[in-house]
Amino acid sequence: RDSYGRTAYGQSCLLARRLVEAGTKFVTVYFSPNIGGNVGSGWDTHGNNGTKMFPIIEKYHLPMTDQTLPTLLEELDQRGLLDTTLVVWMGEFGRTPRINNQASRDHWPDCYTVLLAGGGVKRGYIHGASDKTASYPAQDPVRPDDLTATIYYLLGIDPHTEVRGTGDRPVSISEGNPITAILA
Repeated sequence: RDSYGRTAYGQSCLLARRLVEAGTKFVTVYFSPNIGGNVGSGWDTHGNNGTKMFPIIEKYHLPMTDQTLPTLLEELDQRGLLDTTLVVWMGEFGRTPRINNQASRDHWPDCYTVLLAGGGVKRGYIHGASDKTASYPAQDPVRPDDLTATIYYLLGIDPHTEVRGTGDRPVSISEGNPITAILA
């Protein structure tokens, strides 16, 4: 338990590993019980109530992530589960390239990072790159639909599958295409 960290996130990742060991097919882990704004909460650090984001990230978010995420990946690998378990580590947005008036950053949908590990992706592979200010993709851009298509593909689901929506309307589960360059 200590190797994961005695935090809600650390213990949730330990529980996720145990659920995977027990055969659970899909597990979601949240970083914290709320979206953010201060120490002890999530990554949504816009500078709420004058709280600057960089000390929170440096002293809270990054040390916890540096401890917990590698532990999860290493233990899945040691148990022979990483090759059959897709780990997706991401948020819903990137961060603005410019600092806001509260010494923090706001949501930025044009460029952000996603980590995929195990489950059929190449180890140690980096796909794409941003420009020098992390404002926009500069190489091999990936749209959210391509990411969902890749996840579906790795789960063994045809990303172009149609489901029925309201009024029996056909709806595609993804409009994207799998990112074949990342596949092992």
